[in-house]
Amino acid sequence: MMHGDHPMRGNLRGRNLRGFTLIELLIALLILGIMSGLGYGTYRAARISAERTEESLARSREIEFGIRVMVMDFAQLTAHPARDPLGQSELPALRGSAGNGTSAGTTTSGGIGSNTSGMQFNSGPGFSSSFSGSGGSGNDSSSIPLADLTRGGWSNTAGQQRSTLQRVSYALVGTVVKRSYQTAVDAAQGGKPVIQDLFTGVKTVQLRYLDDNQAWQNQWPPSTLQLPDSLVTRPVAVEITIEFKDWGRIRRLVEVAG
Repeated sequence: MMHGDHPMRGNLRGRNLRGFTLIELLIALLILGIMSGLGYGTYRAARISAERTEESLARSREIEFGIRVMVMDFAQLTAHPARDPLGQSELPALRGSAGNGTSAGTTTSGGIGSNTSGMQFNSGPGFSSSFSGSGGSGNDSSSIPLADLTRGGWSNTAGQQRSTLQRVSYALVGTVVKRSYQTAVDAAQGGKPVIQDLFTGVKTVQLRYLDDNQAWQNQWPPSTLQLPDSLVTRPVAVEITIEFKDWGRIRRLVEVAG
């Protein structure tokens, strides 16, 4: 009897050569599609989470840097007045408004953008028309002056022939806090300040100033100070409160050196 002709072996060989049926292929494709969908959903969720984390870190760095710059400016406030661009009058070492809100818990004596001390910020260095035209957030081009000051400690790593004093200005333009500075304390007529966006997405900015009698003032110099004291007198400390649309309220108390 020849083994090659065994009928049972021929049936087994036929079964081994049998392929997948259409139903089996469809089931396999369905399982593959489900697994791919689950995998893509997990990848997409991880990608979105990573992007949000990066945005949050970038926002945190922006706010941290801006706060640090403001603290350094006010901490190094010097008793050095400045002259206006026409050189006709002296400007106080610090001209500070209350801001545009009551974030610090103290009601300002004026409304938004009001100037209760009669100080004309737009006549001084850094508060020219270029500030309000530098662009804010959205269509709001209004400019609310915050502070205009002379600070010391301006690093001179390049060894240039210049003073270490710097005239710095702050304003809230729309929802953006902008900082400008002049390369000289006494700005020349027609000189353009260097302007940078310090914060975005700002709702309110509140500034308060602690005088020698340990009383908080909503403007500086106080109306009780007369010339020439109002030009050189500095507050003991400055309270900065900024309310952001996404991060809430941040408060810093800055002790003025000297």
